[in-house]
Amino acid sequence: MIDVSVARRSATLRNAVQPILSFLEKESILEIMLNPDGNIWVDEAGVGMYKTDVSMNAEEVGRMIRLTAAAFNTEVNEYKPALAATLPGWNARLQASVPPIVASPVFSLRKPPCTVFTLSDYVCKGIMSSEDADFLESCVRDGKNILIGGGTGSGKTTLANALLDVVARTGDRIYIIEDNPELQCRAENMVKVLVQPLVYSHQRAVMDALRFRPDRIIVGEVRDGAALDMLKAWNTGHPGGLATIHANNTAAMLERLAQLTQEVVPTAPRELIAEAVDICVHISRSQDHPAGRRVSGIMGVKGLDSHGQWRLVPARAETSG
Repeated sequence: MIDVSVARRSATLRNAVQPILSFLEKESILEIMLNPDGNIWVDEAGVGMYKTDVSMNAEEVGRMIRLTAAAFNTEVNEYKPALAATLPGWNARLQASVPPIVASPVFSLRKPPCTVFTLSDYVCKGIMSSEDADFLESCVRDGKNILIGGGTGSGKTTLANALLDVVARTGDRIYIIEDNPELQCRAENMVKVLVQPLVYSHQRAVMDALRFRPDRIIVGEVRDGAALDMLKAWNTGHPGGLATIHANNTAAMLERLAQLTQEVVPTAPRELIAEAVDICVHISRSQDHPAGRRVSGIMGVKGLDSHGQWRLVPARAETSG
């Protein structure tokens, strides 16, 4: 039996998001953003970011934000001016702010991907070369541990899903850890765990993963001290891992990992990082590219040099070597 109050809240929220409903329901739209001036911008797969002809006034936006907050038994006001939640009904990740920290209510909605783009799709759109796609596919099949890096909205998760499409065909048992349900994998033998702050942490999820007999451990985004546990797991009998991380380039990806491990240990285990991570793939936004983004670097990790710095080799050298 349907809960009348839940159904009523759902209908009210659907009415509140009416101005952006078409974007929420269009599969190719990845992100929806509202600026203080009321204009709506979107990031669309294969197109990039652009300004739409849709706008919302402060009252409309405030109502949408308050309804979402209420669904999670919280509130947004001048004393609690920021909200991180999931938009009910669409599972879109909402980050919103209201005055006084902004001039007018704003939000960013990150939609879970509806369509999994394959490596072939990346080649067709010119985001990566066919040689890069073949190389990455072989890395997945060979059980390499792959780290995907990039800035916010660069397409890290979408690229991870393309690689998971290859993972699914290996027949391995997959264990996926994420804090927002964005990763998609068609593997038959798979467990998905959703991290919930204050209830179930990334670190606990990684530690528990080892007891579920996984062949591959996948982490949606590495963002805290759990990075150390992930590296240990990857380096002790669980090859073929995949994770994403915020970074500006391939070398910075490893430095970021080192910084995260220092949340739990005083000195970053650089040797462990260099041994556990096999491949760094960096994807970035590109205004000049028709697809709005491009794979900007693929490097193999070959340990540390005599000065303790990362030894990175281009993918082509990795293939030939």
